[in-house]
Amino acid sequence: MSILRKLLITILVLALWEALGAAGILNPMLVGTPSMIARAAMKDGTTFLIASRFTLVEILSAGAIAWTLGISAGVIIGARATSALIISPLLSAMIAVPLVVLYPVIVAWTGIGPTSKIIYGAATGFFPIALTTISGVSAIDRRFVDMARAMGANTAQVIFQVMARLALPAIMSGLRIGSSLLIIAVVQSEMLSATDGLGFWISYHRSLFNVGQVYFGICLVLVLAAGLNGLLNYCERRLRLQTA
Repeated sequence: MSILRKLLITILVLALWEALGAAGILNPMLVGTPSMIARAAMKDGTTFLIASRFTLVEILSAGAIAWTLGISAGVIIGARATSALIISPLLSAMIAVPLVVLYPVIVAWTGIGPTSKIIYGAATGFFPIALTTISGVSAIDRRFVDMARAMGANTAQVIFQVMARLALPAIMSGLRIGSSLLIIAVVQSEMLSATDGLGFWISYHRSLFNVGQVYFGICLVLVLAAGLNGLLNYCERRLRLQTA
C-alpha cells in the first residue's frame, strides 16, 4: 500500500470519526473526537509532552532490564533440556498470576516514584520474553551445537553465539509480546499511583471528564508503543544482517 493511499485512508477515518461525533452518534462523554483531541493538544500539549518523556524513560529502563534478563535466562535455561523441562512450567504458572496484585507490595518497598514502575514493568515483560526464548532455544537442532563444539567453541560461545542466533525469530517474537505488556504495565502503574507520567495525567483528566485530554494521552501512549516497535524492527534487521 502506497504512502498516499495510507494517508487518504487515515484522513477518511478521521473525517468519519469527526462526523459521527458532530452528529451526536458518539457520546462526547465517552468518545473523544479528533477536534477534541486537537483542542486538548493545544491546551495541555506541553504538560503531556513532558509526561511522555517521563514515561519513556520508565519504559526504556524497564525494557532494558526485561530484555537483558529475559533473553539471558531463556537462553541459559533452554540450553539444557532438563532445566527447560523443569523451569518452563514454573514460569508459565507465574505468568498466569496477575502481577498487578503485587504492585502495592512493590510500592510499599520502593515508593510511588519511577522505581516501582520500572520494577513492575520489567517483571511483566520478563516472563513472556524468557518463555519464548526457552521455547526457541529448545527447538534448535542440536547438530549445530555439536558442530560448534567440534570446532572448539566453549560453553558461552555455544550458548550466546550459536543458540541465541538460531533462536532469533522466537526471541524477537517474545520481545514484541513482552514489550507490549511492559508498556501497558508502566502506564497502568502510573494510573494507580504516581505524580507524573502519561498514565497519571490520563487518570487525572478522566476523573475530571476531560475526554479530549484522555484521548490525547492515549494517542501519545500509542506513539511510544509504535516507536518501541520500530526500535525492535531496526534491531531485528541489524541482527539478521550480521547473521546472514
